[in-house]
Amino acid sequence: MINQQRLWNNLAELAQIREADVPPIGTTRRAFTPAYITGRQWLATRFAAVGLQVFIDAGGNLIGRLPGSDDALPPIMIGSHSDTVMGGGSYDGALGVLGALEVAQTLIDHGISLRHPLEVVDFMAEESTPLGSLLGSTAMAAGLDHDVLMRDVPGWGTLADALRRVGGNPDAVAQPLRRPGEIAAYVEIHIEQGPRLERADIVLGAVTGIVGIRRADITCYGQPDHAGTASMDVRRDALAAVAQLIVAAEQAANRRTGAVATVGALEVLPNQSNVIPGQVRFTVEMRSLDMVEVESMWHEIHDTFVAACAARGVTFAIHALHDSQPVVFGESMISTIESACNAAVGTSMRLPSGAGHDGSMIGLIAPAGMIFVRTKNGRSHCPEEFSAPDDNAASVRALLDTVRALDTMVD
Repeated sequence: MINQQRLWNNLAELAQIREADVPPIGTTRRAFTPAYITGRQWLATRFAAVGLQVFIDAGGNLIGRLPGSDDALPPIMIGSHSDTVMGGGSYDGALGVLGALEVAQTLIDHGISLRHPLEVVDFMAEESTPLGSLLGSTAMAAGLDHDVLMRDVPGWGTLADALRRVGGNPDAVAQPLRRPGEIAAYVEIHIEQGPRLERADIVLGAVTGIVGIRRADITCYGQPDHAGTASMDVRRDALAAVAQLIVAAEQAANRRTGAVATVGALEVLPNQSNVIPGQVRFTVEMRSLDMVEVESMWHEIHDTFVAACAARGVTFAIHALHDSQPVVFGESMISTIESACNAAVGTSMRLPSGAGHDGSMIGLIAPAGMIFVRTKNGRSHCPEEFSAPDDNAASVRALLDTVRALDTMVD
């Protein structure tokens, strides 16, 4: 029943909506940019053309609603996100949103009515921003902290300002927008962003859970000086201290099975070859399905950094420390998705997600699950990101079957 060509055309068309002032390598459509807003307008038009009731909630989440035969029941929610990283691909997030739209359109085209309402959602700002990630799903499931809303970001104004620009209402997000029981279930298609499915020659996977993440935004303050005349014993080199943290992060993760740690952003000032770095702003993040391991890594890395700074006479400030708790999906949801994947492609596998997803937030208030699609060479967050048309269509068939099964299982 799925229209594979329609899905493929929609993915290609959305991929062409990207930031014009960024080199045309990959797809760049970062949250709150004009390209992002244009992309969401395109999505809203598509939602309406299918026959969905379209609205943007206070958290800036774009939602298309298909009424159910018992519209008083809480909705089954499906979707993902349309924002990208810089120079990203055309499938991360977009496949989840457009695959969900294809499910809604297929139900309408074939006159299939669900008991529950169906909500297709494009979550606001899933990817990392200067104020964190998963912003829309956090607003929905937990609310947004006032200090975060009022924090100023160059080019944005405050997050509250940015939220208003995408149609949200920052005055209404201090409390969660949805409570437990107000979403019957949530399911998301996503490319795997890793190599396990491809290595096993398996198209689809039922996700067992999403890792917990701790991300810190830190600035290290030293003293700029002449690289040739400042002797080693008087230097206050901020970058040297941060380098020690980078190595400590790698070592801490290597000591733990399944854990990872990354320093992924560095801003060095004054960033000149003949000047000792006087200031470094950077991020460090740790991931594991076990939050105790995440906290253990953080303390190990933090203690090493404290000692490295003290030895060099430099200081540091932690501007933000953001936690995303791990989520383990329920067995009933996993097995329902697994059965749908097997029906779509013959076989599937269970696997955890090493990346963060909106499902980690929605899973706090509703039964949640994910369908992974194999990714060519495991590549993602890059122009080479690719999932084959047949595989994408299979994932949408599995999503459709999952939605129809959940419609009879949940209240």
